[in-house]
Amino acid sequence: MDTLDLPALLDLAVNAAETPSPQIVQWFEADLLAVEHKGDGSPVTMADREAETTIRKILSEHPLAAGFDILGEEYGQKEQGARYRWLVDPIDGTRSFVNHIPLFGTIVALEDTVENTTLLGVIHLPVLKRTYAAARGLGAHCDGDALLVASPKSLKDAMIATGDIAQFISIGGERTYQTLSEHCPYLRTYTDCFGHAMVVSGAVSAMLDPALNPWDAMATQVLVEEAGGTMLMRPSAIPHKIDVLFGTPEIVEELKKLVEF
Repeated sequence: MDTLDLPALLDLAVNAAETPSPQIVQWFEADLLAVEHKGDGSPVTMADREAETTIRKILSEHPLAAGFDILGEEYGQKEQGARYRWLVDPIDGTRSFVNHIPLFGTIVALEDTVENTTLLGVIHLPVLKRTYAAARGLGAHCDGDALLVASPKSLKDAMIATGDIAQFISIGGERTYQTLSEHCPYLRTYTDCFGHAMVVSGAVSAMLDPALNPWDAMATQVLVEEAGGTMLMRPSAIPHKIDVLFGTPEIVEELKKLVEF
């Protein structure tokens, strides 16, 4: 791997994720917000597009990241072939956003496409004003405080999160969700990057999140692993999407066997 200034690049990623936050919150608090729907049925707004434009400008204009590709949810990838690529989701949880639920966030990650690994990841929660950031070898932090995944405990006592039930239905995973319901008394749908952040912070022991786009999960992988956890990934039943299971290693292993992940 080429020599990169990961601490400085992490600072850049944090800045890029946080900069559109006031703009996003202003849209969030607006009485009227036009909502469109993309080909896959997911909602999108002007706030998503404006935020991604802001993030792209910050990342592309910084000399540390000169020549890096950028893949964003709203505008795709215009350049191809660079070893390093930014992954951007300006508003992860747009369905929450348009329903005035404050549990959505901005995701920025950097991947090494040659080594096929993610180098750093940031999740920023604009309304809650929290930023979760990690880079390989630098640990995971929330606004300067070190993060650790939850300590091991039994499934009957552990808080377990999932994506929306609709995600399980979309991949024919209703039985998987039912199995979780039968064995995990404290099963909650802390969906989107808010749920991911709760796992990284140790509030939730593990999360099973199916049918994600890669840019929804790569930042989480670095955050969870740097916080002492583990993440399992597999191709989803929906082409080009992935299913992820992550959190406290012992809990992840138990859930892996339980649902045959």
